[in-house]
Order: sequence, then C-alpha cells, then structure tokens
Amino acid sequence: MSTIQFQEKLHGFGQWRDELIRATERYNKWMESLGVSSESTQETIRVVKEMLLNERLVVAFVGEFSRGKTELINALFFSDTGLRLLPSLPGRTTMCPSEIFHDSSQGSYIRLLPIETRLSDLTLGEYRQRTAAWLHIDLDYNFPLQMQEAFQELAAVKKVSLAEAAKLGLYNHEVPGGAASVPKTVEIPCWRHALISFPHTLLKEGLAILDTPGLNALGTEPELTLRMLPSAQAIIFLLAADTGVTNSDMDMWNHHVRGSCNAGRNRLAVAMNKIDTLWDDELQQEDALEKSISSQIKDISNTLGVEESLIFPVSAKKALLAKVRRDDILLEKSRLKGIEDYLSNAVICNRQNLLREAVVSSMGTLVNESVSHLENEIRDAEQQLQEMRQIDVSNHDMTRHLMEETKKYQTNYKAVVDAFQSCHTMFAQQFRHLADAISSSTIDPIVRKARKEMLSSLTTVGMKMSMKSVLDSLRSTIDTALVRADEAENLIQVIYSRFEDEYGFADLKPSPFSLTGYQIELERLFEEGEEFRRSAFTTLMEQNAAVQRLYGTIIAEARDLIARAYQETNAWGSSALTPLARRIKDRRLLIESRLGVLRKVTHSNETLDEEIAELEKRLALLHRKYGEIKEIQQCVSGVACEN
Repeated sequence: MSTIQFQEKLHGFGQWRDELIRATERYNKWMESLGVSSESTQETIRVVKEMLLNERLVVAFVGEFSRGKTELINALFFSDTGLRLLPSLPGRTTMCPSEIFHDSSQGSYIRLLPIETRLSDLTLGEYRQRTAAWLHIDLDYNFPLQMQEAFQELAAVKKVSLAEAAKLGLYNHEVPGGAASVPKTVEIPCWRHALISFPHTLLKEGLAILDTPGLNALGTEPELTLRMLPSAQAIIFLLAADTGVTNSDMDMWNHHVRGSCNAGRNRLAVAMNKIDTLWDDELQQEDALEKSISSQIKDISNTLGVEESLIFPVSAKKALLAKVRRDDILLEKSRLKGIEDYLSNAVICNRQNLLREAVVSSMGTLVNESVSHLENEIRDAEQQLQEMRQIDVSNHDMTRHLMEETKKYQTNYKAVVDAFQSCHTMFAQQFRHLADAISSSTIDPIVRKARKEMLSSLTTVGMKMSMKSVLDSLRSTIDTALVRADEAENLIQVIYSRFEDEYGFADLKPSPFSLTGYQIELERLFEEGEEFRRSAFTTLMEQNAAVQRLYGTIIAEARDLIARAYQETNAWGSSALTPLARRIKDRRLLIESRLGVLRKVTHSNETLDEEIAELEKRLALLHRKYGEIKEIQQCVSGVACEN
C-alpha cells in the first residue's frame, strides 16, 4: 500500500538527520583534536545536536466536528493494525486535542489532563512539566485491541451544570446551534488534552500527529492556535464534501488556521473528505462525479484562497476499509494517495530544507570558519616551510635579516593585540546594552505586572486595557533591542574592516546578526491573538476566565520568544570576535615558531633539517584535518531537497 512510500521518505529523512547528528559529533572531536574548541562553539554544537535529536515531523489535522479528522489519521498512518485504532465512529469521536508520538524514554501510554485544569492559571506547556496532574494509562502495543479500548477514553464526556460548563468556557446559550430552551445540564469532554505515546513504525521514525476535535477546542484553547499549530510542519484542514464550507468552517479557517501558516515554515493543505457520499447516487455517471468533485474543489479554492493543487478529495472511511481489506481498487477510488504523496514529498522535503537552513545558519557558519582558518594555517605553514628550505645557516647575514624581520612582525603583533583589546572593550560595552534590553530582568517585571493587573481586573474591558499596555511595553522592548542589535552588528563589521585594512587580516567575515525575525514573530503572535479574540465563537463565549486564558497564553508565548532572542543574542555576542581572535593567535604562534626555529638553526644544518621535518609532519596533519573538515562541511551544507 502507498503508506510504504511515506514510511520510506520518512526513514530517508531520519537517516539524513542522523547523518547530521554524527557530523556534529565529528566536528566537536575535530575541534578538540586541534585544540581550537571553546565554550561558545561547544554550546552551539550542543544546541544544534539537541535540536536534531528532538526533531519530529508534526502533522496537525484541523476541522469541525464530524469532518473525519481521526478517520483520516487512522487511514493514513495506522491501518496496519487492522483496526480503527483511534475512536472515529459517530458518537465516539475524539473529544479533546490529542498529540500522538513515540516517547522512547517513557514507553507506551496515554496521559489525560482533566478538563477542570482550565480553571488554573497554568498553560498546557506548564502542565507538561507536572506529570502528576495527568491521568496515566499504560498501553500494550503488542495488543492493538487493548489499545483500541484504551483510546475510547479520548471520547469520554460527562454531564455538568450550566454554571460549571460556562465557568469552563464550554457553554453559552447564545452560541449558534444551541438549544432553544435552556437545559439543566450539558455534556462536556472529560479531558482537556491528551498525550499518546506508542512505538508504531512511523512514530519511531519521527512522525508526530496533532488531532484537534473542532472549533469548540480551538476556540477555548489559545495555545492550540498560537503555539501548536504554527509549530506544526504541516496543517491539514478538513472539510466535508456533503456540507461544503460552512460558517463554522470559515470561522475556524479565518481565525485559527490560516494565520498559523507561518511564512513558509509549515505547509497548509485542505482535505475534502467524505467524497463517498457522492457515490451513493447510482444514477450519476463517472464523468458527472468527476465534474461534481472538480466543481467543489474550485469553489473551495475561491472561498478559502487556496490553490486547487493543495485541495485533496478523499474518502477516509473507504480508504481505511480498503487498506484493512487490501482492496486496491477501493483504495484507488478513495483517492488517499493524493494526500499521501503530498506528505511524502512536499511536506517532508520542506521540513528537511528548513532544518538544513537552521543547521547551516548556526553550525554551518562555524564549520565554514574552521575551513577558512585551517586554509590560512596551511598557507602560513607552507610559506614558513619554503623560507626554512631557503635558509643558509652559514650565511649569517641572511639569518640575521630573517631574525630582524620576524621581530618587526612581533612589534606589529603587539599593535594588533592592543587594537583588538580596545575594540573588544568597545564591543563589550555595546553588547551589554543590547543584552540588557531583552534580559529576564527587563522582561519579567513587565510580565508580572501584566498578570497582576489581569488577575485583579473584574471586567474584560479592564483586561484588554492591561493587555494593550503589556503589548506596547513588549513591542517597545523588542524595538529597542532591534536598534541596539543593528548598532552592535555594524560595530563588528567596522572592526573586521579595520583589521583587514590596517593589519592584513583578509578573508575574515563576521557572522551576520539581526533580531528582525523575532520582531516579525512577535507581531504575528499579537495579530493571531487578536484574530482569536475576534472569532465568532470566542466572542460569544467571552468571559473573564476565557479572556484571561487567551492573554495569559500570549504573554507566556511572547516571553518565551524574547527568551529565545536573548539566548541567540548571547550566543552571537560570545562568538562575534572569535574568528578575529583566533587569527591573531595564529599570527602569534607563527611569529614564535619562526623565532624559535631561527634561534635553533643559527649554527646547525642538522637542527634545521629536524625543524623542516617537524614542519612537514605538521603540514601532513593539517592537510589530513583539512580533508576531514571538508567532509563535515559537505555533510552540513548538503544539497537542498527537491520534491
């Protein structure tokens, strides 16, 4: 079946990632073997390796109730169990957002977060660190029936009073579709969120799945819209062929889905599910069926503003049945292959290119610098070897001239060191202003003040005013940091240019640095938060608790974003002058080596021959190390993936 293609592509992606991980380890050992490792480079390598080790291909499925999200997940990924593994029958569908992955350290389990935790100030991210708050159910992967039965808990509901449901943000009689008369109790999900781990082949290869149960969940859990969906590598938005694009579909699309597609960082496609409902008309000819599907695709494209090539008609129900029964004819008719090909090619390839860009921009810069540094060291050694071979020990005028020339280099070197120390002091002062602008000591008081004001506010209007104040403060903070980052980056450019012009340090390029990306991401977060608040569902459900949860999420996400900016700023600041410092050190070692050789060989050809032999041995080592670093460079830079 065509799932094999997706598995093979995912496996290939995993092998490529593992090769990069090995490259980080090789590079670390390479630097240690030459004695050129530093704390800043080791930290960069550690961060890159950790990013690669934790890499998962996250595919999110989003849509209203009864659009067939979970059935599509079953058909795409878990048909090999021979069961409808996740609950997707009418009346037994997933009621809480679920994350499905493989946790190699903790094994197979379901962890369920009680719905009552919505009353807490803690975010879902914070609850992840508190395992005691979750109901833990062990899974036995060797018995799919046991897993299927355990997964029924995802569909669990309970009846509560209207007051309790409203307090949880899960009931408002004005919401469209509500009952004409006010009931005494309402049915709500038992669980707020689910974490599911088991060692399925695709999950072990790095696939992770986010299954969302409809507008009710997206409209009341801002973290789904503001953090989880934007961080997914692919978002599949589901519609039903028998309903078309409904008002609730549009509300979800406009306020929760469309904005989550983050400037090419993830992929967004539409699945038009339940095309099997169009098969029921036995009088309809095949060509008429094709025209009907094509017409719906065109309408969806115009309504949502999505390219027709990214809209996939499918019958998840028939696809799952076909895979379990090994019915190739029915599988082809279900059209599942379109989505499988999209995931296998476009999504995996896009993710590989983005991950490659991230590695190249961090560790790749270090590797390129190491290549340049070693080329310069080899060039200096070869020049020194050539000079040594031309030395005539009996020609005292020559040796004296070389000694005097080398001492001039030594005097020049002292001027270089003085200039570097002056520039380093100047940059350190400039950098301190930059780091202080986005440090926790600057950000935390803003966050504490905002949370305190929101907690003490009795109205949503008061909370909105507090939120506007904190957003303005955070904007001002990042804007200030942006200006100081540009100033610091410009200073580094000036320093490197000076050392090239005045002291001959050519071929040295400082790493570029900018916080613009964080400023853009912060604005996107604020805009998405406002879109979330303006959605029809959220407006109708709006209460103090709901608005507080939304604004609390925005503040937490903004704080994390600025914390990442601070970490990147520190990493850049600690390494900005490293290439220059290393080149200066190389010049000192070269001068010391030349002086040492000249002192030794003044009266002995035999000593000169020994020094030449030692340098030739050193050059052989450098050439061998150069071959190793070029292999690492090729692995890190690689070739862009083409789908």
